Amino acid sequence: MGSNIKIRFRIILYLLVMILIVLILRLYFLQIMSGELYAELASKNITREKTVAAPRGNIYDQNGKLIVGSVPVTAVAVEPHIVLKNEDVMKALSDCLDMSYKDIKEKLEKSDVSYIDRVILKKDIDAATMIYLKENSSNLPGVEVVDVYWREYNFGVLASHLLGYTGEITEDMLKSEKYGDGYEGGDQVGLTGLEETYESVLKGKKGKIVYEVDPLGRPVNILEETSPTCGNDLYLTIDIDLQQFVEKILYQSILGVRQKKIKNTDECYNVPGGAVVVLNPQNGQILAMASYPTFNPELFVGGISQNDWENLNDPENYYPLNNRAVMSFFPGSAIKIVTAYAGLAEDIISERGRLNCAGVWLGLGKDFPKSCWSSHGSLDIRGAIKNSCDIYFYQVGYGLYTKLDNMEELLQKYLRIFGFGSLTGIDLPHEDKGLVADKEWKKDYFKDQAGYSVWFPGDTVNMAIGQGDLLVTPLQMAQAFSILSNRGIQYTPYIAKEIRDIEGNLFVDNSREEYQDLKLNEYFIEIIEDGLVQVVGPGGTAATAFRNFPLDEIPVAAKTGTAQFEGRQDYAWFASYARVDSPEYVVVVMLEEAGSGGSNAAPIVEKIYRYLFNID
Repeated sequence: MGSNIKIRFRIILYLLVMILIVLILRLYFLQIMSGELYAELASKNITREKTVAAPRGNIYDQNGKLIVGSVPVTAVAVEPHIVLKNEDVMKALSDCLDMSYKDIKEKLEKSDVSYIDRVILKKDIDAATMIYLKENSSNLPGVEVVDVYWREYNFGVLASHLLGYTGEITEDMLKSEKYGDGYEGGDQVGLTGLEETYESVLKGKKGKIVYEVDPLGRPVNILEETSPTCGNDLYLTIDIDLQQFVEKILYQSILGVRQKKIKNTDECYNVPGGAVVVLNPQNGQILAMASYPTFNPELFVGGISQNDWENLNDPENYYPLNNRAVMSFFPGSAIKIVTAYAGLAEDIISERGRLNCAGVWLGLGKDFPKSCWSSHGSLDIRGAIKNSCDIYFYQVGYGLYTKLDNMEELLQKYLRIFGFGSLTGIDLPHEDKGLVADKEWKKDYFKDQAGYSVWFPGDTVNMAIGQGDLLVTPLQMAQAFSILSNRGIQYTPYIAKEIRDIEGNLFVDNSREEYQDLKLNEYFIEIIEDGLVQVVGPGGTAATAFRNFPLDEIPVAAKTGTAQFEGRQDYAWFASYARVDSPEYVVVVMLEEAGSGGSNAAPIVEKIYRYLFNID
């Protein structure tokens, strides 16, 4: 019995010795072998790094007028994962920020996600609130007062589609390559317009503060501090005074056309929207670009309300966020400049040759009659442009189709030469490239409807007058008229003229191609131009709009367009350049559901030229 007790005692003793040896070895490993590693980890546990917002760069017009700037605003930043665990802190925030406890909790729970370290709980707080929060910072772990920057718009709604707006970065954006470096949850980034295109230029470089904190996350000491760097400034090609005039005229004209009744009816024109482009053909600079209806970018400052967002996207408000200047529409007769050039270049027509317009054309067979808006009789190319004779251009389109059995799709070829069916390359996001339909497109589009998948002569004939499956943007039309005015020289349109840093140093952009020579026949262009000059002269389709304009001093080349849209009223176009002898401006107007281009779009252009040439 005694021997058993001794054996048990020895076993227990051995176990205790072994446990003691393991503990000693573990302590040795932790303190000696891994001491430096754990010291480093412990150091990291008592420091916290915060970023400091940088102001975005300013945006100026071509004359140095400040359009958009950044203003500092005092805000309350909160770390959700800390504050959500402390009801006393949330109650204190509710009292001093005049926010309900429920709202604070819901916002923090919604923002307590992996990609957001801290959330801006409230912006633009007053001085008393700021002082209170700073004085009580030791009792408010996870809460700090920071400076953020709001966009300030000195000209209100002007140029809103060009400038765009900023908003909070999303989780998906943070995962993308574009926003992979220097961004974090809660950042304000450009979401549309120039703010989006030049995000990397405007954003600035954040500062940094490294704090020493106690176990509760309260700052104890600042270990390191780096100041933020302002973003670079943009200087635009836009003249803000011209922009203001253009937007005003567009708005007033749309209201006026809405009061007009459609001929032989009691129905008024709808005119839900429109666009204007004013371009310098000598270099591609956009001097003004207007789209109506428009919106106020200030609605997005600090985060847009749900009600405002719904209003901006309500179909009854005609989608004011859409920039119609870079959206596609049926062009109508404004496209006839390309049909005319293609006809001359392919020997379908000649300078002196004449075609007859009897009001109806049966070239596609008696079952497919094509009509004209009038009976013009015998016309040459100049007269066809002056009178916008559909039957003349139907015949040109048919000749282009039948030549070589449409193997080379000649009309499409020249439309693409003039820039249609592709992006202009303007420095704005979300530009539409339009549509130049062809055999392959139709075959694919109607792949499930075999009877419609074949390209017929009527398809080319319709496209020859700007109907059928042809879509162009007002900006593309402006570029095409610029090519015409430059005798075949094509410039890429652009809006950002210069980029300068905070000290005024200029950054040179070597990526923009200066121009491209399309090798067009200048004599053919001069023939077309003669017809365009007659459009605004006596008997032309825009004669009434320009009857009081000094055409002898400032000759204008122009083309009207009235595009049919099934189920809607006609779309009105007017495209032009002046002066003819030395082009300074290209002006294009498009009005949705406004009827005749000569009656309702041309008067807008006439008023803009009066402003540009200081006639009044």
